[in-house]
Amino acid sequence: MHFRVRKQVVQLVRMKYDPAIKRGRAQVVGSVKLASPILPAELREQLTAQEVAEFDTWVATQHRSHQLKQELAALTLAEQIDQAREWFEQQQCAENQEAARVLAEETMRSIKQLRRTLNQRGLLE
Repeated sequence: MHFRVRKQVVQLVRMKYDPAIKRGRAQVVGSVKLASPILPAELREQLTAQEVAEFDTWVATQHRSHQLKQELAALTLAEQIDQAREWFEQQQCAENQEAARVLAEETMRSIKQLRRTLNQRGLLE
């Protein structure tokens, strides 16, 4: 069993050998919301004890690690923005300015999405 993270969910994927093609074939068994990664009873019944244990291990390690990375990013975002501002200020040669322009466009798209989320959550006045 392996796990695919797709936006707001994690897919539980079982590999089954297919003799017709002589290799494994991925079969999505189900999915669980990342916000609360708890196996529903009907999905738990479809899994073996080993697969349930694999999912529990995944939640305890990979999912927790992802949550901590998100929290660290939020906690250090202001500092990272200041460092990025300093980097953009230092870009002077034409080659670096083109790379900086591309990064600036990507950054502004992300900032717009962040601002939208902050507004939706009522975190901005």
